[in-house]
Formats: sequence, C-alpha cells, structure tokens
Amino acid sequence: MNVHWVHTKFMLADPLSDDPVVVTGSANFSKASTDNNDENMVVIRGNQRVGDIYLGEFFRLHSHYAFRQAVAIFLMNNPGKTPDDFKQKFLIEDGDWTADYFTPGDRSAKFARRMYFSGS
Repeated sequence: MNVHWVHTKFMLADPLSDDPVVVTGSANFSKASTDNNDENMVVIRGNQRVGDIYLGEFFRLHSHYAFRQAVAIFLMNNPGKTPDDFKQKFLIEDGDWTADYFTPGDRSAKFARRMYFSGS
C-alpha cells in the first residue's frame, strides 16, 4: 500500500517571531475529534526553540514530499522514463542557482528562509 498523506499534525503561527505558537497533538482539526473522541492537543506559545524545531520539521517534510511529487510529475509527463532519468540542477557551475536567494531588496519566502537558517 502506498500512503499519500502524512499523519503528523501540527500548526505553526509566526514561527520566526519572538512569540511563536505551536499547536500539536493527536487530535485532528475536526468537530468529531474535538467534541467526541479522546484526543489531545497542546498549545506551546513563546518558546522559540520549540518553534524552530517544528519549523525545521515542516521544511524537512515539505522538501521530502515536494521532491517525490516533482519526480511523479516528470514520470507522468515523460512516459517510458524512470526516476533515474529525472535530473534537477541543484548545483550550477556559474552560481546562477543562488541569484533568487540574494536579490537586493527581496522579501520573499526565499529571503525569509535564508535569514532564518543563517541565524540572522
């Protein structure tokens, strides 16, 4: 069986701020879970270390599944190809891959990730 969903449940609010909010636990974000089932949910507010850990986990999961989806789209659009045929330019000799991360005045998600992971 090939599972196409992640059972992990957490919600982040302002994870890069001085006052991050992490909501996590076994409860689903549904009426049945909150009204009828024996579930738990923890709200952790203001703990930057916990916010950092959960944000890192979010990025890890996103990268993992985004890559798998990119390969699946490649295979769907290229009948007869295999995953080994999928090529993604992660390193470009002339450094062009870094341009999006270092554009002056940029305030995009890439900028936020660069600032977060640089410790700025």
